[in-house]
Amino acid sequence: MSKRKPISAGDLLARLANDPEYQERVRQRDEKIRIEGERLARAEAPLVEEMRATGADINSVWDLINTKKKYPELVPILFTHLDKNYPDRIREGIARALSVGGARTGWDKLVRAYHKDPSPTDSVDGVSQVKWALHLAIATAADVSVLDELVKLAADRRHGQHRSFFVDALAAIDDPRAQAALEELKDDPELSEGYRRLSKKKARRRK
Repeated sequence: MSKRKPISAGDLLARLANDPEYQERVRQRDEKIRIEGERLARAEAPLVEEMRATGADINSVWDLINTKKKYPELVPILFTHLDKNYPDRIREGIARALSVGGARTGWDKLVRAYHKDPSPTDSVDGVSQVKWALHLAIATAADVSVLDELVKLAADRRHGQHRSFFVDALAAIDDPRAQAALEELKDDPELSEGYRRLSKKKARRRK
């Protein structure tokens, strides 16, 4: 029996372009994306308006993610909106945007939001993207002045595997207490990813 000739990408696209059922599924998907985008834009409008009032050329808090520009004038605004009742996608964007050095001034607000967000054991689907982003923001903001609290957060197993970001934060603090905490926490299986990252960094430095 002869083997069926593989269909080329061009032929497949041509078939799909003439498949009414497929095209209807695409239309429905695109419509859902459009409606959700409009819903989120309406929800974050107060935040965007306040940031634009400072001269920021943005249409969404997500425009701040991965930008090379610094935005210290926006950090206080982001903290003002951190605890507001936004959809999770917007809350995640706010937390991600606060993953900058200047966010140390709002440490207490970050930690309160972190404790307020459901832990993995309280969530049906495991750790939320909001919680993940808060882990990152706290790890970025941490310094020696909050070392004791950082150690407690790193050791609190209720908050799941993304505590591994706190391993990076502890390693960046030049203090014997931070190094002692790293030794105490190294047997926590949920922190293994953080220790792997740390080992890779040390290996690169030795080269």
